[in-house]
Amino acid sequence: MGKPRYGDMDASIQKLRAEGYEDVRLIDITDGMSMGHKEAVWLGLAGSALLVGRK
Repeated sequence: MGKPRYGDMDASIQKLRAEGYEDVRLIDITDGMSMGHKEAVWLGLAGSALLVGRK
């Protein structure tokens, strides 16, 4: 989730919290939970993350 592609994710998270979203988190999906780092690189998904929250 690099800045050149997606912008400042920390600022986006703060904006969502200001809009009333709770428990806003950015979860790295390449840490072995859903795929390993080597697999993510091979698939072109290195640095991928999920943005989750609830309103």
